[in-house]
Amino acid sequence: MTMEKTIQALFASAGFPWVGFVGEEDCHFGPWYAEWLSRGYQAGMDWMNRNLHLRADPLLIHPGARAVILVAVPYKTTPPEGDLGANRWISRYAWGEDYHGWIKKRLQALLSELGQRFEGFEGRVFVDSAPLPEKRLAHQAGLGFIGKNSLLVHPQLGSYLFLAEILCNLPLVTTGPMETEGCGSCNACLEACPNSAIKPRGMVDANWCISYLTIEHIGPFTPVQAKATRGSLFGCDRCQEGCPYNQKAPVQPGGPFAFDPRWEGLEPAKVLGWSEREFEALKVKSPVKRAGLEGWVRNAKAALGEQDP
Repeated sequence: MTMEKTIQALFASAGFPWVGFVGEEDCHFGPWYAEWLSRGYQAGMDWMNRNLHLRADPLLIHPGARAVILVAVPYKTTPPEGDLGANRWISRYAWGEDYHGWIKKRLQALLSELGQRFEGFEGRVFVDSAPLPEKRLAHQAGLGFIGKNSLLVHPQLGSYLFLAEILCNLPLVTTGPMETEGCGSCNACLEACPNSAIKPRGMVDANWCISYLTIEHIGPFTPVQAKATRGSLFGCDRCQEGCPYNQKAPVQPGGPFAFDPRWEGLEPAKVLGWSEREFEALKVKSPVKRAGLEGWVRNAKAALGEQDP
């Protein structure tokens, strides 16, 4: 059995059946998003202007790294009861437990397993914690293709995917890229975006992206921005909902990302009544903490047509 097959079997037994690899020779991407930056599509995310050399050559992030092990975890699960999904108040990925900690804990355990199987093994786990071009790496590893909405799309699993990486010193062989027709002539994601934030060549203008506005944007909204949030409280899945690959993707069985009943009956007016203590209790093990209580209140006011003076 090859080194790659051994690792894939080990990861599958630990709950990660979707695994790919990118070898050293395929880990060079150049200034792949220079045009995106030049157009100002990063909006207020100033950190996207930093560490450009690491985004171009991600193995530089971990000394001695020779390859990347990538995992994809599908999260299309059954919607919770009520109208949470119908009203698009919270993006699907945040309906349940925060994936960062769950994935990182299990990959950290796999580091020990890899150390026992491969002499001299060294590696480091990343779950949204470094300037890794993870979608490009995942494409190169054969875990999907990059769709017109800039997301990684697997032909069977769709784009509801959590991604994570291990940079390691093993001489692994690249397993992709995947042969697929990709999006073809389909423009469903572009047509589904109410703000026309998705631009040609797979670029997304964050200035008009509802996910950016409701999660990453800092400070109050202008009247135009408030209207552009379209009533969302945290994130947006519209471009994914319109994707045919997502519509036919299988629903995942209940498990680590089972939905939390804390979001049942959620509505903007209820958010305005939250105290800091109530929000602290709600955000435990949840991705929604990223927006903070002030962000949630701002988003709720926008959803109700209210605006701070």
